[in-house]
Amino acid sequence: MTVPENTPKNLEAQLAHRPDRQDLVDRNIIKDPKVAPAIQQQRDELEKRKIEDSLRHKIDHRPSPESLIEQNILKDPKVAPALQRHQLDLERSILQDTLEHKIQERPKPSTLVEQGILTEDEVPK
Repeated sequence: MTVPENTPKNLEAQLAHRPDRQDLVDRNIIKDPKVAPAIQQQRDELEKRKIEDSLRHKIDHRPSPESLIEQNILKDPKVAPALQRHQLDLERSILQDTLEHKIQERPKPSTLVEQGILTEDEVPK
């Protein structure tokens, strides 16, 4: 097996651009050599337990699906998720049609004056 001629140069170039030890410690690639391994292990286990406790607390205190439905965060579980957007669009369309119909059926101001509901001063101009 032959070694290419530029291998030592490549190796020197890569070693020259290698990150320093503190950078590797900061990026959590290697452990800090200043701290004893037993202490590092206890610190890591403590951090892991702390995260577990935090997640357990969040799971224990999460809101119920019923309260999320009431707050409009979750949609109705009776409808398939793929159809929920279509259901919402349909409900909005029905509401819009109902409002447009009610606006068209609204009595004219002159009719309201004749019925005594409005006075001549209250009629919009």
